[in-house]
Amino acid sequence: MTADSLVGAVDPLEAADRGRRLFRYLLGDEWTEYRAILAVFAGTFFAEFTPDDVTAALARDGVPLDRTVVADRLERLRDWGNLTVSSSVGQPSSLADYYKRRNLYLITREGQEVYSVVEGVLRHVDEVRDVSAGRLRALLDALSELASSNIATMSDERLGDLVRTVFDSHAAFADEITQFSASINQWQSRYDLSEDEFRFFAEVLVGYVGERLDEIERIARPIGRQLAALHPNVVTLVGRVQHGLAGRIERAGLSDAIAVTRTPGSDTGDWEHLALWFVATAAGPSRLDRLSHDAIVAIRTLTLNLTRLSRFGMAAASRRSDFLRLAHLFNGAGPADVARIAVAAFGLHPSRHFGALADDVDDPESPTTSWWSAPKARVPISVRARGDSTNRGRPSPLADRSAAHELLRRRREDEQRARDRVDNELLTAGTLDGAELSSPALRRLQDLLGRSTHGASLQADERVMREPGLTCRVRRLPGAQTTIHTVDGTLTLVGIDVVIEPPDRVGEPAGGELGPAEPVR
Repeated sequence: MTADSLVGAVDPLEAADRGRRLFRYLLGDEWTEYRAILAVFAGTFFAEFTPDDVTAALARDGVPLDRTVVADRLERLRDWGNLTVSSSVGQPSSLADYYKRRNLYLITREGQEVYSVVEGVLRHVDEVRDVSAGRLRALLDALSELASSNIATMSDERLGDLVRTVFDSHAAFADEITQFSASINQWQSRYDLSEDEFRFFAEVLVGYVGERLDEIERIARPIGRQLAALHPNVVTLVGRVQHGLAGRIERAGLSDAIAVTRTPGSDTGDWEHLALWFVATAAGPSRLDRLSHDAIVAIRTLTLNLTRLSRFGMAAASRRSDFLRLAHLFNGAGPADVARIAVAAFGLHPSRHFGALADDVDDPESPTTSWWSAPKARVPISVRARGDSTNRGRPSPLADRSAAHELLRRRREDEQRARDRVDNELLTAGTLDGAELSSPALRRLQDLLGRSTHGASLQADERVMREPGLTCRVRRLPGAQTTIHTVDGTLTLVGIDVVIEPPDRVGEPAGGELGPAEPVR
């Protein structure tokens, strides 16, 4: 808890901005000097130093800086919150001694934490971090004792020790396996491997990951069972753990005015988050299962890449490292040297180029367009990832569509037989007045009546519609009425006589027009 947190509630935006300023010393070109200055304070357990003391310590460490520069750096670190000035002046013997004692700097708690985080990242950024299964065993032992003990009667000291063991072990293990999984995901796309890296991946990493994942899985299953057994007692356990400083501040009603770090395990949300790591739910697998699955997929991809590299030869499948080196040269070159580097690297000497438009250019460009201002080309994955455009794999065989053709032929035959049955039903009925037809026969008749009007004269009293298997004759007869019955209802044609005949009984067709028809009832 900081001294500022005792004053009152801090605005979240103001606190976030203050935290951001703690990292300002890393942004400028002088970040190595600021880093060396903070190293003087960070290794002395909040000792107080004057600018002269810091200058002398830097000189001993091989970082010679002028005293005025050191004084300016110290003031900037003070403005950013990494350092503060001492409030104790002791008993000065003179006015000069008073001002000298006032000019004492010491590192703040926030500055110490930021320095530790930054140094940890800079020291371990290229290291391969191990995953310790021993932390899971410590977690399992603590959970087993909690699940088998009486939470209500256990001593406060023992209960607090067990809860701290559970969450400290889990936090360390979660940090290790998360960073290790992130490293594997980055390694799986590596093609620019040196000989030592190739041997490390092929001979060490693949086997290590398999063995470690098996060990973690064996310990994770009992942890999930112990968490399930402890679940009914979580409320009681949380109530007893809340006796710390955070719980007392909350009971005093000062949680809005004073910020204090809560002990892990003093809230039911902490236990729910812990359970999500080891226990699968209806929403999906556990966090540990997902990490293990992702690691296995990444190792499988890495193994395939190693196999491919072993076939093509070490570092022969990609020019990634060469292009990165070239990009570094472009980045550090001046305006006058960029063109010379491009000429040397790509052979872009002054010349006249002839060619056709590329397929991957969206907007038409002239063949004489400079590569400097031309739109970016979409490079195929094979060229971008492997450095070649060779087609891989066997050609796809021609699809055998004989079964589909046979199915289509049978379907058409079935449709034709069904149509013939409907035509035979209409031919059997002959004169349709009073006939009872099926639903398909009615639809066939309606189709014939509709198409018989195409091209017919409006004054004709008769029209004919020929089909390969039958002919439909429609006559206009005043006072006549044709009624057709179906299971869907009754169709009545007023002033119309309809006859279905074989095609050989029909003469020349005459035009005509249908009279009014009542809808099917």
